This record gives sequence, structure tokens and C-alpha cells, in this order.
Amino acid sequence: MNTIHLLPDIVANQIAAGEVIQRPASAVKELIENAIDAGATKIQLIIKDAGRTLIQVVDNGKGMNFTDARMCFERHATSKINTANDLYCLTTKGFRGEALASIAAIAQIELKTKRAEEETGTLIVTEGSQIKEHTPTATQDGTSFSIKNLFFNVPARRNFLKSDAVELGHIEEELNRLSLIHCDIEFSFYHNGKLMQQLPASNQKQRIINVFGAHFKDKLFPVELDTATVKITGFIAKPENAKKKKNEQYLFVNQRFVKHYLLTHAVETTYKELIPEGHKPAFFIEITVPPATIDINISPTKIDVKFQDDRMIYAFLNAAVKKTLGTLSLIPQIDFNYNPEHDFSGIKPKEVIKPPSLTLNPNYSPYSSKPEKKISTSDSWQQFLSGIKQETVAPQPAEPEKLVFAEEPKNTEEVIDEAQIKCLLFSDAYLVFLWNDLLHIVDVKAARERILFEHYLNALENAPIVIQQSMFPETITFSACAAEIVNDVLSELRTLGYELEQIDRTSFAVNGTPIDQKSSDIQQVIEQFVEMYKTHQFLHKTDKNSAIAKSLARQKCGSKLQITSEPEQQTFIKQWLHCQVRHISPSGKKVSKVLMNEEVHKLFE
Repeated sequence: MNTIHLLPDIVANQIAAGEVIQRPASAVKELIENAIDAGATKIQLIIKDAGRTLIQVVDNGKGMNFTDARMCFERHATSKINTANDLYCLTTKGFRGEALASIAAIAQIELKTKRAEEETGTLIVTEGSQIKEHTPTATQDGTSFSIKNLFFNVPARRNFLKSDAVELGHIEEELNRLSLIHCDIEFSFYHNGKLMQQLPASNQKQRIINVFGAHFKDKLFPVELDTATVKITGFIAKPENAKKKKNEQYLFVNQRFVKHYLLTHAVETTYKELIPEGHKPAFFIEITVPPATIDINISPTKIDVKFQDDRMIYAFLNAAVKKTLGTLSLIPQIDFNYNPEHDFSGIKPKEVIKPPSLTLNPNYSPYSSKPEKKISTSDSWQQFLSGIKQETVAPQPAEPEKLVFAEEPKNTEEVIDEAQIKCLLFSDAYLVFLWNDLLHIVDVKAARERILFEHYLNALENAPIVIQQSMFPETITFSACAAEIVNDVLSELRTLGYELEQIDRTSFAVNGTPIDQKSSDIQQVIEQFVEMYKTHQFLHKTDKNSAIAKSLARQKCGSKLQITSEPEQQTFIKQWLHCQVRHISPSGKKVSKVLMNEEVHKLFE
């Protein structure tokens, strides 16, 4: 009996769908790319339930005739290439001919399409690769492609989908990648009947502002380089706009969004001394090279690209970004036209030049007084340990017997508040102190996150934070999905001291902030909060209040805490000792290490 056999077409298509269609956002990408290749100037994206129920793309492109509409669902059917040599001169996006066949294998599809020169259009209905209907119909010019019940016949794949908010975020990201490079096309995005984005045709800078908000308006600077082998255009953002995540890094090669570690490094290395460690600069850069010098057919999703000469492209991109930063006087440049003969000092006319004089103290003696000794780290440890020894070992003078009355035992909080805790700040990151005859070493950043988390959680549940009203309210803007999240947590943010009022779909007025919050930082604070909130709320599926408290606590811990004085250190330690959960941060990081007497002795054995 033979053991090797051919797979049925539907099974082969479902396997191919596993490579091409990983989630609803993958289907959105394929459909919009087809609309762009069809010459559309207006594209509508309509989503229901984050793509689970419906993904519909409507365009005004050239459409398909009766036969082509049927052929587009066949495997390896495409209008983009004819021979293998065509792969090296590609100017279109979708060329594999796998996407529609893969989608049809795992969803129910309704296709309506019509060419402008034809009187009637075509309707096709499929279900699991089976054509259910193929008839003429009345429809508008262009194509309307509806995907219903994605993964309906592959329940295991459907179970791997994340929450609606996570999947919606991926869809928005795919739309951003396509709309940022095709600025001449008008895009509109609807989710559950609500308009999420409206992007009119514009130039690239205006498109970036429309996508990410008006706060980008004064932060973008053009990058331009044009040579015989490569053309580089786009924008980079100011160093202060850098973030810890790569959410605003967009690199395009021949109008195709790509991920390329080497080219990303070419941009990031120019910012190395301008931004904090661990932060990533924002950039929107397009690289145009001859199609024959790149290979984009190295992955099913076509998100990777291979150049004939990576080092050359790296050097050109690095130089172009450096030039832009140099014009902003953000990095030093060598002025080869500088002539020292033209460098005059600012001496006023008829000014008398006095020679420098040296004064001596005749009474000074190096043996009469001792210079101040600088305290080293070892000296600090000696003072710290001697202080502990004096506090714990020093005998108390005898006192005459007194009549002692029974007192109620003090609770733990009173004992902590009254305690005099001697601390030592080590390496600006750890606090060392003695408590209950045990040596504690506390990670300052992790402990601060725990303190802030319980502070915010208590504010949400019991005591709201006092709001400082703004005399001149500031306006902050977000992307469509970020604005939805902010609108969803407006009441909780107000409880935590952030009084925001929605102006329009993506803009908010800041009417008040917490007393300790700088109003100039509010845009960045809320942006970072939204990113962290999405992670905590939708990936870890924690409750709403806990997710908000964790997000704000982590965001606040991004700035360095200054606790150099002894009172500040004592206050910090007492706040940490008051926490209900002391030894682990909300992020799961260990906060403290306790050393028993035996453990300390073993260190010196």
C-alpha cells in the first residue's frame, strides 16, 4: 500500500493560510494591498468584532471581469508576474497568488466587483474554498471584498486569537504601515459602525500628523539623499520624542514596509548620545533602489528584504540622518571653512588690558590645618556599620526601678512610623538598612513601583488624588485606537488626578493634573500609560483598576528617583514597609533581599 499521497486542495490551502493569514490583520494587509495595486484612490476598511465577524475592504479601483473574479481564488493565480524574471523588477505588492486562495479556505467570502467599461458587475460567494454562487450583479465600480467568520472551519486557529483590543491594534498597525507610504490615497477605517480614522489624501508629513496626532507637527524634520544608486526621503523626530518601544519606527523600501535590523541600527546609532539608553527614536523613512538590486521574495509575508549591498545602503542612510541632526545642531559637525585668522576676541575700543596678577597668603601653613577628607564608599560602609553597632549593642545606663503599668501593644504601622531607620544608598540603586535585627537590601526602582501601585490602587478604590486645576488647559492628541482606550478610562484617570475632557475623536483637553505632575509631560505620560495598559489589560487579562494602577506605576518608574538625603531615604523605606506586598513588584521583579546573621557570617568564611 502506498504511503505518499497528494493533499486535497482545501487542506493545502488551509496549510498555506497558516503561513500567510496569521490573524485578521494579515487578511486586512492582503486586501488593502490588492486595492492599491488595482489603482484605487479611495479605500474603505470596515471591521466588526476586531475582524472575527467581518473584514470588508471597499475600493474604487479598476475591478475585475466575470472570469477574473473566479480565477482570483485559485492557488498561484496572479496578474502581477508571468515569468521568474519578473520577480526582479517588481513594482506591485501582492504577486504570489496565495492570499485570496488561503483566505477562501478559512472563511466565508462575498466578492462584488465591476469594471468601469462594463454595465454589470460580478458576485461571488465562497465558503471553505467552495464556490457557492457566481452570478452577474449590480454594483458600483471597483471591488468590495467581505470576509466573514474568519477561521470558522479551523477552531484551533480561532482560539489562538487574542482579545478584541489586541487584534484591533494589529489591524490599526497594518493600516498605518500602508497609509503612511501611500499618502495620495484616501483611507477611512470603521470598527463596529464607528469611524476610527479618516485620512484624506495629503503629503507625507501631514499624513504622519493625521495618523499619530498634532503633537508631531513640530517634531518632524526631513531626511533627503539622492544618488545614482539610492534615494532616501522621509522624516525623523526630535530626540526628546524617543520612547522605550519601537512603536513609531517605519522603514519602507520601494513603497513596501519592511523590518531590517541593519538599517534600523543605521538610524538608531546616530541618536546614541542624544537619547537615554534603552529608548528608541521615531522615524518614517523611505528608501528607493532599483528593483533588480533587492529580493523581497524571502518570506511569505514579504516583510523582509535582502539587498545586494547592505553596507552601502547602511552608510547612505546613516549619513543622511546625521546630516539632518547636524542641521538641528544636535550633533557636533566639523566646519572645514573655518579660518582662525577671522576669530577676534570681544575687546572694546580704547580698553586698557590689565595683565593677570597672582596673590599669595603669607600666613598660610600647610601644617596648621588638615585638609577635608573625602568620604569613600568604604568609609560610608564603616560609618553605616558603626552606626548599627552603636544602636544595637551600646549598653543603656541603669535606671532605678519604676512602677510599670500594662500598655496596649502598638500595631505594626505605629512601630514603623516611630522607628529610626539608618539607611545607606549604594550605587544609586539599592538601599541597605537594618530592620528587626535583619539586614535588608532593597531595589529602589522595584520598591518604588510597588509603592506607587498600591498608592494608585488605593486611590481608585478609596481615596481619589487631589487635582491641580490648569489655568490654561493643554490639548493632547492620540491615534484612533489610543483615543478609544483613553476615553474608556476617563473616570479612572480623573480619580488618579488626571482630568481630561474629550474635544473630538482623537483630542483631549487637560483641565487638571496631580499636584506632583508637570503639565508639560502629560502627552508622554498618557501615551506611555496607554501602551502599558494595553499590555496589562489585554494580554495578562487583569482587572481594570489593577491594570490602570500597574500601568501608571511602571510609567512613573521610568524617571530616576532622587533620595540622597537621610530623611528622604527613611521616608521611602517606611512607605515600602507599609505596603501589603513588600517583596515583589507589580511587574514580578524581586524587591528586597534579607540577610540573616548566619548568611552574613558565611560571606566571610
